[in-house]
Amino acid sequence: MPPRKKQKTASTSTSSTVSAPANFPNASVLLRGLSNYSLAISLRSKEHIKKPEELITLDEWLTNTESGLLSKIMSSQEVTAADMTSLMKWKLLRGKSRPTLLALIASNQETLVVKSTTTALKKVCDAGGDLDGALLGLPEACALKGVGAATASALLTLQPPHLLPFMSDEAASFFESSIGKIKYTDAFYKKFAAAMIAGVRRLNVDSEEEARWDSMKLERALFAIAILKKHGQERVLDSDSDPDAALPSASQSLKRRREAD
Repeated sequence: MPPRKKQKTASTSTSSTVSAPANFPNASVLLRGLSNYSLAISLRSKEHIKKPEELITLDEWLTNTESGLLSKIMSSQEVTAADMTSLMKWKLLRGKSRPTLLALIASNQETLVVKSTTTALKKVCDAGGDLDGALLGLPEACALKGVGAATASALLTLQPPHLLPFMSDEAASFFESSIGKIKYTDAFYKKFAAAMIAGVRRLNVDSEEEARWDSMKLERALFAIAILKKHGQERVLDSDSDPDAALPSASQSLKRRREAD
């Protein structure tokens, strides 16, 4: 694989005064989407006939604050080659399948993985709430074979305060009217990140402190809304719906499968 060309980081405005894209979900729908994220993961997992439980397991590992990847990042532990391979599996199962990327990311040397991810996460951490500063972590993560803007963002979104969003196709689709169709480039990611952060700031204008939004939560809410609509489960997004009457959550589905084995 030829060396990846580094792209310049442009200064980006993320003012909360930026208007929401056309047909963007309101705060109430986004909250219901976020609360039904596990249902969306369960629905998405069923699209994988061979190992439907793998996505559920990896998704739980990703954000587990005691033993998952998020826990390691929060406690400043090293991200290993095995972690990056698992992260790639999660990304491909949750989105588009591109098996060749697994072989590429698995070919990275352990020392390079640790160095690149540590540097990338530190730049994001040091940036705090500054988007331009956080974006400096993108090329560091992309130094690894098989890692582009989308995969890098899957890692960097885990770094508190979760400023950078994961660039999923589902989340990006809500911004087509303002930034165009998704492109897997650094330049597009910067526009997507700015749009997401502007959305977070709009949501937080009227949010209580304990219910503050961040880019990670917003991406998960948008992903859930897109998947629920795809599978004809829009009813759980309605204000009059009973979320407990919906399909079983991801963890419930996994438990039932294990009991049946």
